Amino acid sequence: MTQVVVVGGGIAGLLTAVRLGERGHSVTLLEAQPQLGGMITSITVGDALVDAGAEAYAVRGGTVRALCDELGLAVAPPRGTSQLWWQHGSNPMATGVLGIPSSLDDPALEALSSDEYQLAAAEPQLDRAVGADSITLAELVRLRLGEAVLTKLVAPVTRGVYALSPEQMPLAEFAPQLLPKIAQTGSLIAAVAQLRGPGSAAVEQPVGGMFRLIEALRERFIAAGGTLHTNAAATRLERGASGITVCAADDLRFNANQLVLATAAQPAARLLATLGVELTPPPVRTIRSVILTAKKPEFAAHPIGSGAVVAEPDGVGAKAITHYSAKWSWAPEHVFRMTYPPHTRPTLEGAVGDLARLTGVPITAADITGFASLALESVPTRISPAERTAIREQASAAGVALVGAWLDGNGIAPAIAGVAQLLERDWVNSAPASAGDMPHTGSET
Repeated sequence: MTQVVVVGGGIAGLLTAVRLGERGHSVTLLEAQPQLGGMITSITVGDALVDAGAEAYAVRGGTVRALCDELGLAVAPPRGTSQLWWQHGSNPMATGVLGIPSSLDDPALEALSSDEYQLAAAEPQLDRAVGADSITLAELVRLRLGEAVLTKLVAPVTRGVYALSPEQMPLAEFAPQLLPKIAQTGSLIAAVAQLRGPGSAAVEQPVGGMFRLIEALRERFIAAGGTLHTNAAATRLERGASGITVCAADDLRFNANQLVLATAAQPAARLLATLGVELTPPPVRTIRSVILTAKKPEFAAHPIGSGAVVAEPDGVGAKAITHYSAKWSWAPEHVFRMTYPPHTRPTLEGAVGDLARLTGVPITAADITGFASLALESVPTRISPAERTAIREQASAAGVALVGAWLDGNGIAPAIAGVAQLLERDWVNSAPASAGDMPHTGSET
């Protein structure tokens, strides 16, 4: 029987454990934290159980929807419209890709002057070769739609969502389908329309929250006979005659014929170092947010729509705000989520001030029924394909497989792709056990 140990219970590790268990391997999953999920977690704020980490997934490609369907999870798109918040007021965010509109009738284009709009409106008549050699998102948008679309529509979105300027966003990584679609359709706006699809939402979530996906995968893993240990941080790896022993907290030891590390980069590097594999983990960034619940009748009018990206701070500390209750039909009223620059430490007083300024609703701390300040401190940055290949090869030479956001990219779809790549390995597809050897129920500690 192949004994597999998966270290790390985020989406990549949990899905890996599920797939290997369903293929007949004996799988033990170790998670350092009390709960599974990694960057997909839940929190109770006031009386509301909501997402503390990622709250939606990208619809593009259909891979995440397929997983939700497989797990029997109903999904729903967001309600309402998103805004760009400026000192003088708000205007709608473009319905498209990365702030690029999919139609010249998009209300977001009302933010442009007459001359700026005319420049953008001429884009479909440009030669399809214009911008074909663009490397970054900024270069492509500037060449085809003009500087105003870049600064007024695209840059606020990329800075608010990705904490990156369009100049820092290679098309090959963030929008690899745009250039081929322009070559096909002859227009950037037409390309975005095809990628987005008529009337379709760019994101959605399992009804009840993203954390429902983690709950469903955990149940699936246990049903497949897996063994789950939480509060079990792996501390070192020891090579043995038949594989690798994983040493964990509380003197726990787990023997693995095959080992999969699905942790963040730094823990993976520390564990690999105990086998003599020296890796320099890529840098990480912090995502800082605040969740507020409030009792205020004025919020029922959804004054900020489903949320807004702050395009012009003007004394506002938050980078973006989501009216969670307006965005997701199942959510209790009224839940707000605001993201902040990573170096800040938002307080209740500061968050209340930002909420009042962004929504236009007078509110004080007395109206707040719940407050949480959160930080995801190991969010990976992107690495090049060459770096990714080199890291995987180093680990593989030591008998260790790697999956996770720091290698595969942030988001559920990249996690699914990374797991699919692992499942192509020879040992995964070998016959691991006879029917009599297989466990019938899993366990959880």
